[in-house]
Amino acid sequence: MSEDLLIAARTVRGYLEELLGADAAGRMDQLLESLLIRAAQGDDVDEELAAAFSADATLRSFAAAVLADPAHRPPGVRGVRLSGDGEIVDIDRFHCPEGDVIWYRFEVGEEIPDCPTHGQRLTRAEAGPA
Repeated sequence: MSEDLLIAARTVRGYLEELLGADAAGRMDQLLESLLIRAAQGDDVDEELAAAFSADATLRSFAAAVLADPAHRPPGVRGVRLSGDGEIVDIDRFHCPEGDVIWYRFEVGEEIPDCPTHGQRLTRAEAGPA
């Protein structure tokens, strides 16, 4: 089983509505949730995850970008430059305490979502790879 695909699935879940629209996002989220649950139980879901990512061109492109990044970050999350000093800092990463979702906050005031599986508020993750 590919840990990279599992991380991509967790990351994609945080952006489904933005990528697919509300209706399609709900259906895809249910599929990804069930695959992540099965993976946690030891099932090999690699082929099913790859098929899910391939179901939509936008989703396929997003997942490919996550998989291509060594830290498994979504497109646009490569750090931001602080004004004045030119230093690049990492964007805050949040995750479900149960491990189902990874989400990045682009702005300090942006509301942190709840995990769609568990309803728990996502918590800030330590720096480093997903």
